[in-house]
Amino acid sequence: MSWPVIPLSEGQLLDVRPDDVIADGHFRLCNTYRGGGGYDQFPRIASYRGLGAGHSLQFIVQLRGCPLDCFYCYVTRAGVWGQPVEYTSSQLIGAFNQTEATVFHLMGGAPALHMQRWSWLIEALYKTGKPGWVFHSDMMLVEFSYSRKVLATIVDVRAMYAVNIKGLSSKEFYNNTRKPWCAETMWGNLKRLEVSQVPYYITFTGCDKILQEDFWHRFKTQFPHTAAQQVRDSFQVPILDYRAAAYVDGVPWGV
Repeated sequence: MSWPVIPLSEGQLLDVRPDDVIADGHFRLCNTYRGGGGYDQFPRIASYRGLGAGHSLQFIVQLRGCPLDCFYCYVTRAGVWGQPVEYTSSQLIGAFNQTEATVFHLMGGAPALHMQRWSWLIEALYKTGKPGWVFHSDMMLVEFSYSRKVLATIVDVRAMYAVNIKGLSSKEFYNNTRKPWCAETMWGNLKRLEVSQVPYYITFTGCDKILQEDFWHRFKTQFPHTAAQQVRDSFQVPILDYRAAAYVDGVPWGV
């Protein structure tokens, strides 16, 4: 089995430093703290969670597909629904090992659509990955109802996952993603993550502060044992004015 990797899109390249583009645009690097650092707190969280310090350089792989259609997406539809290039797990790890990055970041689109195979990459990293590697990927809690059996396969001391919340009401979620929201799916998936003890942290994109306060009140009620850690490690993802935004609707959604 192989991975459907989408090369960087034309619009996306406007916001990516040329020296970060590798393998003819099939992958890229991202230095979280270049130029003083931005909003991304992954290195800090990785250190807090026992993964070690210094994880600021990420090797990024984009996979095909996403259930959302965010107007601000810097990957753009072409970077989500483009023509995939098939890579095996060994080939991906080999490309990662040729860089100085310590973080293997499986991105999208919506990489959780491929969650049932994440364990393949974790196993491959243990076999041939560079020393000190960290496996990182993303969930949005709304792709589908997560399987506890699958979640059990991705719990690992060298892994950390971002839960990216893109709206906390029907109106807010639709405004940010152009898709309907299901609160039941979101909270059900959070419960499955908690029960399965998946190592995750939470980010909010375009979410109202009052709605976030309501979210944390419910979270603390339902998951009191992890609430303090999750509040500490959460952060805001701003909707930035990427140059790629003009290219978001350049191709039909889902094609």
